[in-house]
Amino acid sequence: IGNFSLAFAAPPKVTRFTLNNGIRVVSLYVEDSTDVVIFNYLPLGLVADGKAKTQWSHLIEHLTLRTTGPIDYPSSSAETMADNMRLESIGNTDNWTQGLERHAKWLSGLPFSEESLAEELPNALSEIDITETRLATHKWASAAWNQVFRHGETDISMRGDVQSAQLRELQEYRDRHLVQADRVLLCVIGGIDSETLQPVMEGQLGSINLIAKTLPPATATPEAVKDRTATWDINVTHYIETYAIPRPENEDYPALYIANALLNLGLMQDTELKELTGFVLCSVDLVTPEQTYLQISASLKPDTDIEAVKQPIRLLINRLKQPENNTQVAMAAPSLSMQFSFPLDVEMIKQQIPAGTSGTMALGNIGLWWGMLEYQYGKTLPQLASAFADVSADDVADVVNRY
Repeated sequence: IGNFSLAFAAPPKVTRFTLNNGIRVVSLYVEDSTDVVIFNYLPLGLVADGKAKTQWSHLIEHLTLRTTGPIDYPSSSAETMADNMRLESIGNTDNWTQGLERHAKWLSGLPFSEESLAEELPNALSEIDITETRLATHKWASAAWNQVFRHGETDISMRGDVQSAQLRELQEYRDRHLVQADRVLLCVIGGIDSETLQPVMEGQLGSINLIAKTLPPATATPEAVKDRTATWDINVTHYIETYAIPRPENEDYPALYIANALLNLGLMQDTELKELTGFVLCSVDLVTPEQTYLQISASLKPDTDIEAVKQPIRLLINRLKQPENNTQVAMAAPSLSMQFSFPLDVEMIKQQIPAGTSGTMALGNIGLWWGMLEYQYGKTLPQLASAFADVSADDVADVVNRY
């Protein structure tokens, strides 16, 4: 987000199609590649979880992968984000149909097992332990924010909510919320062209029955006074600011997205914040079933005063309220327009990645990013790409002042 000087070469060829049952597919064909990486995006995420069901979606991610047997991490992986879940398989032009078969089984709602729950619960909890020591608690803070803001909770049990969950409850929760009509997207990147891909995907995935489902509703009405303090069972203090913003179809969204990018850059470069926080970031990925939010999220170092963190954040926001401070918009706007217009070129990325990073990983990162854009923005993606190019410094100041 902070790099506005990307050069673009020949990107993968993008083809979109929809299976008979409504599953959307975007194909990124990379000529001469022997890799095939498949990403599966689903609507259940950490800020949609139900009351007192903190990170149930995360545990369901682990259990869903296990429905096809022990997880082979070199060829299968997954991640639960704030607003979606991603399941992925990594293969090649010889075995890609096996990866597709796994995706078909993950979407089919195969039963969970007590053995899988016993083995995967500690794995899910260990991810909290790792991020806690690194002060990288942003995902869990989003999950806690969901419980506080959407459900009125004040004492968040990040570990306890999943430790007390019963197998039957988790499977019913998965069945009600995970695979929803019009909300399933697969992104395939690699050396299989769309003409080959489409009939095979129709054969393996087209018979899966997608029905209209809903995510768990909010159980508390946001109050006029929105400052909240809560406790959680993670040994890190985390601070979040959220601002309700319109959805991507709204004409203000492109300028808000660029404001988000400029804020992110400012937060990363602020030396005062670096002294006070583990990590601080800004994003527009906090998307609940009811509302989209711009969030600023900071993990605090021990004994840091929250007020001391608020001050530099406020200064950065206030700067964006003045058009003369937004000179970076002239670079950010056309760069984001290109990033939303077509995927990055694989060979260019390979030349820029650190030594020891595989070409497969580089290709996968391109597919992951583009698949996320397709999932989050859908039919509005071309319009957003075009609209970014027209955003001015005045537009950014205007939306920052208003939102």
